[in-house]
Amino acid sequence: MKKLHYSFFAVLLVVAIFSACTAIYEDGKDLASVTKNYIKQIEADSLKAMIDNGEEFLLIDVRQPAEYEAGNITGSFSIPRGELEFLITDEAFWEEQFMYLPLKEDKIIIYCKAGDRGILAAGSLQKLGFTNVFNLKGGYTAFAGDNTPVVKKAETGGCGG
Repeated sequence: MKKLHYSFFAVLLVVAIFSACTAIYEDGKDLASVTKNYIKQIEADSLKAMIDNGEEFLLIDVRQPAEYEAGNITGSFSIPRGELEFLITDEAFWEEQFMYLPLKEDKIIIYCKAGDRGILAAGSLQKLGFTNVFNLKGGYTAFAGDNTPVVKKAETGGCGG
């Protein structure tokens, strides 16, 4: 009986270990390609129609500030990818934007340059309990078409430059 008892716990332990395993990805693109299967996406033309029709939604640009300043979708808020999980539920941040704190069921559309950062950002929001999150398929590049600005990287050099 004691042997059966230990066998049961051994099997239970093995099941627990294997069910807790997570995949390991090569890079962010690999992770985004898998995450994409769980994220709702919206086409650029659909977003343009929503904007034209005056629909209500929260539009968040998760690119870096220099990218946002070079060009963005009118009405979007800049929240860089690395800060999104912290600022999305920060009342003080939204008060500074003259906005209410987003509700978990509010329609939120995320975009980046081409889509991968947006996919990961949308996945993070879903993990935080937001239920109506979309990624702009193709990102700002798809929305702006040929008008996508090229962002120059700051030059760095010696002597603190």
